[in-house]
Amino acid sequence: MAIVNASSFAFVVALAAVPAAAQPAPQAPAAPAPAAGQAAAAPQPAVPASRRFTSDAGLMFSVIKPDKTADFEAVMARVKEGLGKSEDPKRKQQALSWRVFKGLEAGPGSNVVYVWILDPPVKDADYTITEILREAFPSEAQDLWAKYTACFVSGQTMLNLQLSTSMSPVVK
Repeated sequence: MAIVNASSFAFVVALAAVPAAAQPAPQAPAAPAPAAGQAAAAPQPAVPASRRFTSDAGLMFSVIKPDKTADFEAVMARVKEGLGKSEDPKRKQQALSWRVFKGLEAGPGSNVVYVWILDPPVKDADYTITEILREAFPSEAQDLWAKYTACFVSGQTMLNLQLSTSMSPVVK
């Protein structure tokens, strides 16, 4: 069991509160084509290809509005369901090492910090929530995405990690 002291948690919360420059706010999935006679909507920005982990382990920090934690957890439960029902072996493999933790202490501005721990991540697999939802729930993806993005105070912070020192007497 890991023990996290107050100063360690404060560091993690501070890190989570400042999105990495390469991590824009989550983007919406592509909208369906307009019906004949309707004006086309403005194109949605592309989801960054940076939702791929390329290292030994990965972390993703999300700062969530305190009144939106139930919605965030509901969408993440649908992501879990989507990974589980996928026929894609990479998606099933992603589910095996992807854990989502909720900070028990209040984060900046009384917000709630969630941390994804991917140990090990499926290297070069797409962890983009929009894509997982679109694959699993095509008719619900847009609504789930809207619910998901409404939860965020700001974008996400993603870290690829390389093992520096293992305290375990058994080397993995």
